[in-house]
Amino acid sequence: MNTITRKYLTSFLMGLAALLLATASYSQEEFIEAELSGGAAYEPNFMEPDELLQLIKDKSQDIVIVDTAPALQWEEEHVQGAISFPWVANVTPPIALPRNKTLVLYCPCTGDDADAIDMAKKLRMFGYFNTKILRGGWFKWEELGYPIESTDSEEDA
Repeated sequence: MNTITRKYLTSFLMGLAALLLATASYSQEEFIEAELSGGAAYEPNFMEPDELLQLIKDKSQDIVIVDTAPALQWEEEHVQGAISFPWVANVTPPIALPRNKTLVLYCPCTGDDADAIDMAKKLRMFGYFNTKILRGGWFKWEELGYPIESTDSEEDA
């Protein structure tokens, strides 16, 4: 290998290494923000608790209720029919959620629905575009006295 070829190869490899190092710190969250709607900010789509209650009463097959609380908290109590899909910093496949149904996400956040909104953003990166956030989350649902499932009710049954 001649000196000029070696010099170009070394420059190329150093440039490639610099590029890889620069992108290594690019987090999944930043990637999601940049990729959504050509860089536009994510706008959550909310569902009111009374609307979800009616869908539960109607036994709708078009929705999946998703609780983003930690699994142990979900086991204690959750919205009737909800499945556990705990919030995580980085979502990795495989994702055991259907893409052909509306995912109604909620969290045990106080007033801001932050974890549910964050999870919906992350799921969009994997093609989950039909998501709604339960307005007020767990605390609003419980405050309204809507149906819940809990370990206490299972023990009483």
